Amino acid sequence: YITANCPKGGDGMNFNKTFWVSIADSMANHACSGAPKTPMACQLKWARLRSLYDIVHKVANASGLSYSLENGASITAESESMWADFVKKNPKAKSLKDKGWKHYDSLKGLI
Repeated sequence: YITANCPKGGDGMNFNKTFWVSIADSMANHACSGAPKTPMACQLKWARLRSLYDIVHKVANASGLSYSLENGASITAESESMWADFVKKNPKAKSLKDKGWKHYDSLKGLI
């Protein structure tokens, strides 16, 4: 839904309240696990995805680090000290040391 309607988000992919009502209504027509999806729940999920995307993007573009969807930052003994310095400045990146994030490439085309 977001891919099909990304122009509504503008350059910053910041959608208005009407958009989140529409997406919640659209999700009501699809089988989803968990509670019914409210506009606020959809908006918060998007915010979490964007935040995680920003972290992964920092890792993927950090000088001296190598990022892959399968292995994350692929830290070796040689790059451990560089990684430690990076994580000090970006603590939310810690989980990406040896695992990637499967949604990175999909969101890279949107954000």
